[in-house]
Amino acid sequence: MADIRKSLWLLAFLITAGLFTPANAQQPTLVVTDQVVQMEFHDQITLVGRTQAWVESRLVSEVSGRVKAIDAGEGIWIKRGTPLVTIDADQTRFILNAKQAETEQAKLEAELTKNDLKRMQDLYSKDLISQSAYDSAATWASIKEQRYNQLESERKKLELDLKNSVIRAMYDGYTGRKLVDVGEWVNPGMPVFEMVDLSRVKVTVDLPERHFGRVSTGSHATIVASGNGGEQLSGTVTGIAPRASEETHTFPVIIEVSNEDMNLGGGMLVRATLSMDQTFSSLAVSKDAIIRQGDQTLVYTVADGKAVPIPVVTKSSDGKMIAVEGEGLSEGMPVVVRGNERIFPGSPVTTGQAQQSTANMGQVSQKD
Repeated sequence: MADIRKSLWLLAFLITAGLFTPANAQQPTLVVTDQVVQMEFHDQITLVGRTQAWVESRLVSEVSGRVKAIDAGEGIWIKRGTPLVTIDADQTRFILNAKQAETEQAKLEAELTKNDLKRMQDLYSKDLISQSAYDSAATWASIKEQRYNQLESERKKLELDLKNSVIRAMYDGYTGRKLVDVGEWVNPGMPVFEMVDLSRVKVTVDLPERHFGRVSTGSHATIVASGNGGEQLSGTVTGIAPRASEETHTFPVIIEVSNEDMNLGGGMLVRATLSMDQTFSSLAVSKDAIIRQGDQTLVYTVADGKAVPIPVVTKSSDGKMIAVEGEGLSEGMPVVVRGNERIFPGSPVTTGQAQQSTANMGQVSQKD
């Protein structure tokens, strides 16, 4: 035990004296750099908006009857065609069976009178029957044909009613509230279930009137919601109201956002950054070069094999590149775009190529 204490004391002394350093302490961190470039950006404005599902539906019953079953829960994701509500269709099924038999009989009668008409037509062409006899046969054949067509339409309508007795999802999406319960009577047009499609989301923001005319449909927008960890989502302006609100004197702007990963829900408050028509030139770095440490935003460059931080101010973005300004920043300067989360001011680094594979970077991360 005394030997162990002596060894630990000696190790602590060597570290304090600087005569012993852990093996990994002096190993440089492998990073990937990219260059600072000069490019054109659009002016931007950030506004607060609210999300809304692109499609919100209240599914209705197309038949009358008593609710037999509720087939889906509330607030779950379902695929198109999934049953939601079943209406008791026993009576419709009985009527359909009777109608099918009646239709089959009418079909046979129509075919029989059609064959009789062909024989009468042959006799009439040989002047063996009168005009009135032929006309009577033709009228009777037409009546039987129309009777069959009428019954066939009624049969198809009953088949459709039977099919519609199960109310199904019209698209992939989330169920909302169920609006009926088992045992209730419903009539055609009565809402039975709510559904929303969140694969696309609509964000509405109010554009101040001083900026009217500076945003166009089709322009890019970036959406950030506090509820999804600050992740940025890309959107497109799809509509701009031509008339200002009388209360706020702002113009509603509609932004469409793809939401396949379900990062956004309906009714969320978000920050939407709109790209305006006016442009400016600025130094730019990849969005991967930006590091935020508390209230400070910075990028890392490399000088003499060491990481050097440069505080920057971000001004605009096109989704991949970010316009920045900072003292000491210049065009062509290398900035770290991968590995910057593992370095600190003055830490030794070694640089790799910007096109270095993700697999290689994964190996480096495991080493570190």
